[in-house]
Amino acid sequence: MKVMMLILEAPEDFAARGDGPAAQVYWEQWQAYSQAVNDKVVGGNVLPDGSQATTIRRVNGERVVQDGPYADSKESLGGYMIFEVESMDEAIELASTCPSLERGAVELRAIVPMDSIA
Repeated sequence: MKVMMLILEAPEDFAARGDGPAAQVYWEQWQAYSQAVNDKVVGGNVLPDGSQATTIRRVNGERVVQDGPYADSKESLGGYMIFEVESMDEAIELASTCPSLERGAVELRAIVPMDSIA
């Protein structure tokens, strides 16, 4: 089964992505984690902070475009990884050592294959 891990990062994690000692620590942690789970990862990407997002919705039949994320929250979607695993328990084990857990959170969702939707 494929499971997507949504990586929810705190503002200080986004700030640490820049230059300097904090960036080095941030990226070293992610490199180590990525190497540890590499044999189970089948996809993923790093995302910019939510201030660069665009949200689109339809209100009374009209398209409404909003800059920034839909929800104002403490954490923001910082990236995602897709695992190929035998069970959700295995995905939970892989996610349990994610660097974002120090200040943020991760959310796991099983991926429903498009060809299984009738």
